[in-house]
Amino acid sequence: MRSWHVCRDALIAGHIDIAFYQGKLYMLWRFTPGLFAFELREDGPGVTVSRVEDCLIETLLPNPLEHNGALSYNIVVWRGKLLLILRYYHGYQARHNVAKVEVFALDFSTKPYGLTKIHGFGSDCIFVGSSGCKSFPAGLHDGVEGDLMYFVPDHYNPQDAFVYTMSDGRMRPFAVESSPGNIGTPEHYLGFPVWLFPSE
Repeated sequence: MRSWHVCRDALIAGHIDIAFYQGKLYMLWRFTPGLFAFELREDGPGVTVSRVEDCLIETLLPNPLEHNGALSYNIVVWRGKLLLILRYYHGYQARHNVAKVEVFALDFSTKPYGLTKIHGFGSDCIFVGSSGCKSFPAGLHDGVEGDLMYFVPDHYNPQDAFVYTMSDGRMRPFAVESSPGNIGTPEHYLGFPVWLFPSE
């Protein structure tokens, strides 16, 4: 078993999302968005970075100022594709409301890189969290459904947890909330919830 630790550096400071895809480590600034590809090679007991590439996807994405709001981004590997997940928020206040969600597959075969909109996941589902994302067939676990995205609270709104339906764009809250009364912890001690998955 191998474990990874990403050290803090000026290049990767702040909120980031990471994914391993086609032999590279991709690192995304969640609110900028800057996507970087790191080529890795084993070096004795560790790993070294042999090359870093700025994927320059910013010009492909909508400008949040045009929508009078904000955007946040995540990446996840799904069926051999690296997906970019966009959440659009209304306004700039501390507690934003999610207006809509869009998902794109990144196309690395062209320069500049391209985006292809994804309209559904079939029988798969995707879990999105502030510390990473995971995709898998819904039939592997009880209580989850295909063609859905499950979100835990994001940086903008710690109370915001919802399920997004890819087929019709509907959003609904989780049936059970992790409120302080439910778990017996004062609210000021609560951090952001995370998804925990069985090892593969």
